[in-house]
Amino acid sequence: MTKMNRRQFVTNSALATAVAVQAGSFPQAALAAEKTDVIVIGAGFSGLNAAMVLKDAGYKVTVLEASNRIGGRAFTADDIEGRPEYGANQIGPQYARVRDMAQRLGVGLEKGANFNAPFSFSLDGKLISKEDWAKSGLNKTVGQERELLPTQLLGHYLIKHDPFTSNEQWLEAAAGNLDVSVGQWLQTLGASPAALRLIGQGLIAPDLWNASILDKLQGIPRSFMEETEGESVEGDSFEQSAPVSARVVGGTQRLPEAMAASLGDAVRRNQAVTRIDMEGTDAQITCLDGTRYSSKFVVSAVPLSVLRRISIYPHLVGDQREAVMLTPYANTTFVYMNVKQPYWEDDDMDASMWSDGPVNVIRQAYDYDGSRDRLVALSTGQKANRLDQLSPKDRSEFVLKQIEAMRPSTAGKLEVSGVHSWGSQPYQAGCSSALPAGHALRYANALVKPHGLLHFAGEHTKRLEVGMESAMESGERVAFEIFDRS
Repeated sequence: MTKMNRRQFVTNSALATAVAVQAGSFPQAALAAEKTDVIVIGAGFSGLNAAMVLKDAGYKVTVLEASNRIGGRAFTADDIEGRPEYGANQIGPQYARVRDMAQRLGVGLEKGANFNAPFSFSLDGKLISKEDWAKSGLNKTVGQERELLPTQLLGHYLIKHDPFTSNEQWLEAAAGNLDVSVGQWLQTLGASPAALRLIGQGLIAPDLWNASILDKLQGIPRSFMEETEGESVEGDSFEQSAPVSARVVGGTQRLPEAMAASLGDAVRRNQAVTRIDMEGTDAQITCLDGTRYSSKFVVSAVPLSVLRRISIYPHLVGDQREAVMLTPYANTTFVYMNVKQPYWEDDDMDASMWSDGPVNVIRQAYDYDGSRDRLVALSTGQKANRLDQLSPKDRSEFVLKQIEAMRPSTAGKLEVSGVHSWGSQPYQAGCSSALPAGHALRYANALVKPHGLLHFAGEHTKRLEVGMESAMESGERVAFEIFDRS
């Protein structure tokens, strides 16, 4: 097949509409490296989309996936009752590439994701209803903050003080004065010490004083907020857009699995890359089992926490090396439970819980059929790292005791159905990256520059979008970069 250049591809490809809208393993005993045009490392959304775009344009592509599972951080827990999502689960209204791919591959989508019962709040071990929060003696916030629930505080400041009118402005040089920590930015806006403490107990990765506010501002779905007039600050952006979002029928992982199936035997599982050598005219890739590949180009579509473990020659240098080696990743630990009896009917409190204790939040999920028989407790950042020091069994027992202490009505009414830690996953080593304060613009720009024959994709190279859509966008970007160099 004749390879296309960028212009020919965009003109002829079935993906052109989305672009316009959104502007087994190789034998171990092989004596010679298998030759291909492009090696893609990682079979998540970004790597698979890059591979499909390149294949559609006539390139021979091989995808190397370290694990035996397709999907990366799109991970459906098929072995847990209710099949919860460990990672990606919500297809936002602005996710044009994801929706287009599902339609292309015949993967069904249904409405609804991230529907949870309202929150009650536990501070210092005392449970407070949302109705009593504003007047509670434990609410030490001031002024208008007192009327906002702990889950609303950050959203209030982000939406009210969003300095950008478009999704690309965060990358402009003028945004450099905002490259400060979330905590510092909130302080300049007059956030009270109590509000900072409450926000810091939430889901910011890695923490309030290291993550750049640019990272948070980039994630605001401005087009959606314009449509809804930005009225709600209830929950995070994912919860706000839940009513107009979609989910993959059967679990999010079904979509990357379908993408991999469309690539056929080009996808090789259990191929953990250990070395990328670009000191010759072609790239030489070596896997842990000794299998070798040779290619004209390489795409890294794995988290930076994993890329750090791969030897790269010539070495990364300057801002790019610093970004790869020092961009922090946050951990999230989940404990999933079945609800044997509706504990919220016994104490007449909202079923979900926010806590300043070892567990960040306990979400009581509304299932798609209206049932309420599942619960998930999650901790992130340092809280997750501390819980991960316990064995899965001890972690489950500890979390159940914490919930019972906060909410006596849950005693005997919950049973653990499964646990998951992103920090313990060897080929993810964390659930999400966060551009660090003071370095966000440098790192964001360094991470999208090719290094020799090596190109970088993944959510950590996000430009305009977030989540699954940013991963798809990044895969498309690196494919176009390779078009331009061919």
